[in-house]
Amino acid sequence: MVNYHFLKKLMIIGERQSLKNMEKYMSLAKENSRLLISIFEKPENDIQSMGKTIGENEKAADEITLQLKRDITSGAIGSSLMDNFLTLIEKFDDIIDKTYWISREMSRAKDSFIANGFHMEPIKGFYENFEKILELNLEAVDRVNSMLEVSEIDEVKEIRARIQELEEEVDEIKDGVIDRLYRTSESISYLMFNHVNSIVHTLDDLLDNCEDISDLVLNTMLSVSR
Repeated sequence: MVNYHFLKKLMIIGERQSLKNMEKYMSLAKENSRLLISIFEKPENDIQSMGKTIGENEKAADEITLQLKRDITSGAIGSSLMDNFLTLIEKFDDIIDKTYWISREMSRAKDSFIANGFHMEPIKGFYENFEKILELNLEAVDRVNSMLEVSEIDEVKEIRARIQELEEEVDEIKDGVIDRLYRTSESISYLMFNHVNSIVHTLDDLLDNCEDISDLVLNTMLSVSR
């Protein structure tokens, strides 16, 4: 639950409820990330049911976004914090959108080269790296959630620092994937090259969003603690 010592500082009921509702995004993000890990582990299996769940979560996130934006624009949030909250909503929603995009890309891939076992050995190596990124993303999601559960600015800064470390770890994995992708580009198809390149950049965006969210939460807390 959101820490009410922190929320008390915001004073306005609408702001308290809006922050609390944003926790729903994190629950969806965690489920989608775990499902994607399962998809990457065994892409030759039936991934349609997992993709369907991810799609349903994406629709649920859209509903959360619409409701939160309605609340904010109708005056539930103070004008000094409105921009922060609107940006937070966009960042949270974008995390869910990107997990949905990845699931759709994997579904398309299964209908082409994965189903036929085409060059599966090299691509499975890339998928193992994608699983590592998603494991780091799960920790980042937990850290974002915990930022709303602490009341001290120093604790928030520590959590933010850890999220930055996670983002840097993902950057290193991403760079390794891209380096390897270019080294093997002559032995794989353009379709596979684009598939791997697009997914690794989208996975990196998940951590970038978590880092941006941590910055926004910290800035919000600093603004209300003055």
